[in-house]
Amino acid sequence: MLISEKYLNEFRELLKKKMGEEEFNKMSEQEILDSAMKLITLVKAVYQPITKKDYNKYINKEKK
Repeated sequence: MLISEKYLNEFRELLKKKMGEEEFNKMSEQEILDSAMKLITLVKAVYQPITKKDYNKYINKEKK
């Protein structure tokens, strides 16, 4: 999977804010790319959109 330069730059900025500039500057470009890929892999593994059927079941349980 490829990450566009735009999104990789956004990820860099978020990482820099979270880690601080000093720690961020210690990271190589490969480490930054690896971190971005790990995050994408995690989100893909965890995120599942809710179906209408499941949503309706949830709403019906809330009403009871």
